[in-house]
Amino acid sequence: MQKFYLFLWLALLGPPAGGLAEEVRRAYELQPGGEYLALDRRVKVTKVWNLLNVPVKKAKSGNVQSLMYEKLYWNWGAITPEEMAVRQGDIYVISWKNRGKPRDLLARFEYRQTKTREAVWSQVDFARRAHGNVRSIFLVVGDDYTQHGRVYAWRFTVVDRSRIIAQAKSFIW
Repeated sequence: MQKFYLFLWLALLGPPAGGLAEEVRRAYELQPGGEYLALDRRVKVTKVWNLLNVPVKKAKSGNVQSLMYEKLYWNWGAITPEEMAVRQGDIYVISWKNRGKPRDLLARFEYRQTKTREAVWSQVDFARRAHGNVRSIFLVVGDDYTQHGRVYAWRFTVVDRSRIIAQAKSFIW
């Protein structure tokens, strides 16, 4: 009998405002990590910079001084071959900007590697009271790099509580 009255109420008055439509919208926007996609204009990913830090016998483009300097910078202090091997891999430096009020934000870097195919790995960087230009550094080096291979797809998201407010991703993602 209760179902009959509920059906009659829905037929005459329609669903409650925001009820069913809100659930459909949230189900559509829900991301695999449990966050909702709600982009914020004040937060923007400005630059994604990638360096493959592996030894090269001979550079194809000649001796490019800036690339040589970057490898020296990231390998600074490594003396033994074991220390050099620990620092080999993919390095991602991602610059993003928060033009809103200072707040605690979570920067998450998800990636897939060649030997693990569709397995998704992730790293996080917690930015406390992020405001203005922020730089997040993510290293896929050492055993992660040697066992699982190069990063072939990635996605970077800035999360505020349970909302994704900025996102950048590779074209393969």
